[in-house]
Amino acid sequence: MNISLRFLLAGTLACFVQVLSAQDIHYSQYLNSPMNLGPGMTGIFGGDTRFTANYRNQWTSIPVPYTTFSGVVENKFYLEKLRYDRYLTGGLIINYDQQGDLSLTSQQIAVPLSYTLPLKRKSSLFSNHFLTLGVVPMFGQRHFSTRNISFDAQFIDRMYDPSASFQESQLLDNTNIKYFDFSSGLNYRWQSKSNRSKVDLGIGWHHMNRPSHDFFQGNNKVRLEQRRAFYTSLLLEVHSRLDAVGQALYQDQGGYREFALGAAARFYLNQQPYRELAIQFGGNFRQTYRDAIVPHVEVHWRTWTLGYTYDINISKARTLTEGRGGSELALIYRLYKVKPMSKFKSCPII
Repeated sequence: MNISLRFLLAGTLACFVQVLSAQDIHYSQYLNSPMNLGPGMTGIFGGDTRFTANYRNQWTSIPVPYTTFSGVVENKFYLEKLRYDRYLTGGLIINYDQQGDLSLTSQQIAVPLSYTLPLKRKSSLFSNHFLTLGVVPMFGQRHFSTRNISFDAQFIDRMYDPSASFQESQLLDNTNIKYFDFSSGLNYRWQSKSNRSKVDLGIGWHHMNRPSHDFFQGNNKVRLEQRRAFYTSLLLEVHSRLDAVGQALYQDQGGYREFALGAAARFYLNQQPYRELAIQFGGNFRQTYRDAIVPHVEVHWRTWTLGYTYDINISKARTLTEGRGGSELALIYRLYKVKPMSKFKSCPII
C-alpha cells in the first residue's frame, strides 16, 4: 500500500471511530427508553416490575443499515412494610447496536440501581413530590468486521482478489475492545393526587469515567466523551377522556448537540378498571442540523404500552436517505403484585 493511501485509510478509520464513539445508542422514543435517557428514571413507573424493549432500524435506503435493540427489566424493593412510596429499584439492561458496512457492533450489559424517596414536609405542598437518584455500572464490548474492507494490495493484474493478503501487519490488529462504564442521574417527579397529571424533570450524566473507546494500539487512547441529557415530560389531564402530553430533551456529547421537542394527545376509549384502552397521536421535532420530524403513535392497553415512530429526514442528508430516517418500536409491560389489604397504601407514582 502506498504512503498516501495508507494515511487516507488511517484517517478514514480515525474519523469513523471518532464519530461513532461520540454517538451513543439513540432512540426517537427517548421517554420509552428511560434507562438510556437517564439513570434517574429507574423505578419511575406505576407497578412493581417493568419490562421494556426497544428496536430501531434506520438508513437502509443508503444502504448503510443501523440496527439497535435494548431490553430492560426493573423491580422495586420496598424499604418499609405496607409503605410503597419509598423504595429501591434494581434491574438489568442489555443493549445491542450494529452500524455501517463494517458492522461496528456495540454490546452492553448493566445493572441499574436507584433510590426513590418522597419529599414530605408538614405542608401538603410537598406530599406529591418524589426524588430519585440512580446509577448504572455497565460492561461493554465493541468490535467490527474486516470482511468488507478492501486494499490496493488485493488488486492483482487489475482484478480484485478478496482472498489476497492485506499486507498490513498492524493497522487492523485490534478489532475488539472491552470496557467499564459508569453513569448516574437524578429525576424529580410531581404526581397529582386527584387525577393523571404528572411532571418529570431530570438529568442523566453518562460515561462519567470516560472509558477508552477506540481500536488503535499505543498510548494515544481515544476516550468516550461524557454525555449530559436534560429532559422533561408533562402529562396533563384536560378531560376524563383526554390528556395533553409534552416532552423536551437537550443533550450534548463532545461537539455533538441535540434538541428534541414533542407534543401529543392521548384519547381514552375505555376507562373500565383492568380494561383501560387509550390511543396517543403526536409528533416530535429533533434538531441537530435540522435533522428530522418524527410522527408517532402509542397504544396503552391495561398495563401494556406499544409505541411506533418513523423519522422523516429533513437534513442535508435527505438526498441520500430519500427523506427516510428509520422506524422504531417500543414495547413496555408493567406488572402489579398483589398487596396485603390491611392498611393498604398504593404507590402514588403512576
